[in-house]
Amino acid sequence: MSSLRNRLTLALTLVLAAVAALLAIGLQHFPRELVERYVASRLEHDAEMLYVHFDEAAAASASGSASTSAGASIASAASASAGEALGGEYALPLSGHYFVVKRVPRVGVGAAAADETFLSRSLWDEELPVAPLTGAAERVTRRPGPAGQTLLAYTRRFAGADADWTITVAEDVSGLDASIARFRRVLLSTVLAALLALAWLQREIVVRGLAPLARAVEACRRLERGESVAVPSAAPDEVRPMLEAVDRLAHHQAQRLSRVRHAAGNLSHALKTPLAVLAQIADERDAAGDATAAAEIRDQVDSMRETIERELRRARLAGSGVRSGGFDAREQLQALAEALGRLHAGRALRIDVVAPATRFPLDREDMLELFGNLLDNACKWAKTAVRVELAERDGALHFRIDDDGPGVDDALLDRLGHGTLRTDEHKPGHGLGLTIVGDIVTQYRGAIDYRRSDRLGGLCAAGALPLGDEALASHADDRRR
Repeated sequence: MSSLRNRLTLALTLVLAAVAALLAIGLQHFPRELVERYVASRLEHDAEMLYVHFDEAAAASASGSASTSAGASIASAASASAGEALGGEYALPLSGHYFVVKRVPRVGVGAAAADETFLSRSLWDEELPVAPLTGAAERVTRRPGPAGQTLLAYTRRFAGADADWTITVAEDVSGLDASIARFRRVLLSTVLAALLALAWLQREIVVRGLAPLARAVEACRRLERGESVAVPSAAPDEVRPMLEAVDRLAHHQAQRLSRVRHAAGNLSHALKTPLAVLAQIADERDAAGDATAAAEIRDQVDSMRETIERELRRARLAGSGVRSGGFDAREQLQALAEALGRLHAGRALRIDVVAPATRFPLDREDMLELFGNLLDNACKWAKTAVRVELAERDGALHFRIDDDGPGVDDALLDRLGHGTLRTDEHKPGHGLGLTIVGDIVTQYRGAIDYRRSDRLGGLCAAGALPLGDEALASHADDRRR
């Protein structure tokens, strides 16, 4: 994963997921333990109350009438006093509140007696088996109860004056379990929604935090499209030095390219005078009757002029530092066609333009140079009609220029656009137009093909210029070389 935004988002999301997992584990046990502790503390209080009442009843029964059954006397007296202290829950059948009291007399203390067990009236005819305590003085357990209830049972051993008491108090917690489960579902749903909201929020924070980088990338792309913009430096401290460095580099590169272009222009102007002198010498030799020497001098002068013009064109293609705006296909091609139409007004030449009303991310001057040379070449050779078509397909700008002129011999088609090939010495120019076209197409990583037109019968120049970011970046790299 190469995206910093996605990596930060994934890391923060994993942290939130870990927090959610820990919270879910906590919700699985904490509410239940909290409720059980509360219920156990209440059951402990009830067990202590029962011990007090049963122990007092046992003591009173021991000093009372012998005709009364000891167990019945203890149970009756304890139930009466406990009922007043604990309420009527332990007397209502299957109320969910139960107790089991077991009395074990000590050996050697008073008269020997058997173990006694006393049950709450709420048990009715149900039984609540109690496992003996081993080692610990108290115990809290969950166990099934009567009528499908789930009981939380508290068991404790007490040491009385003449006997040991084991008291178990139980309460139905089925309703509490259902409430805890409902609370857990609601809370988990709320937490999940909150986590999703937090994940979205942290994604927005990451996006906003990296927004200066996105603005810098957009500024660079606008520079590639030919717009004059500055790389924004309003960014966090960690990012600002990089953006400022990029802005300085762009400014330095623009200045460097401008100096190179001006130097090439100055060189061209400096060579004009010596070339004019050489041309004059050629005329003088020709007038003196030395036509051969004059022709050789003129050929060399023309060759030097062609070389200078060609290198000046390439220097211009290398950029002047700041590129022009995007290429408005229909508007600018129609203006170019009107200008050429006026230039060839005496020939009644028709120039048809079929292009979308779209601004393409291509340098306007480059495109005018490209299509200007292609249309100028077509107009020179056309009889009555020239047609230019542009269309965007498959991430590229496809173009085609047809004319109804005589066309080019098949043997020369592959050589068009290479060097300064001229197919007719009687036509004006030095043959640089199609060479410049080839240079522009090459710098844009495009392709161009010359063939016989199947529409108008003359020459057809068809090609494509990529419009993707990679192609534009490559073109920008070529400009910086």
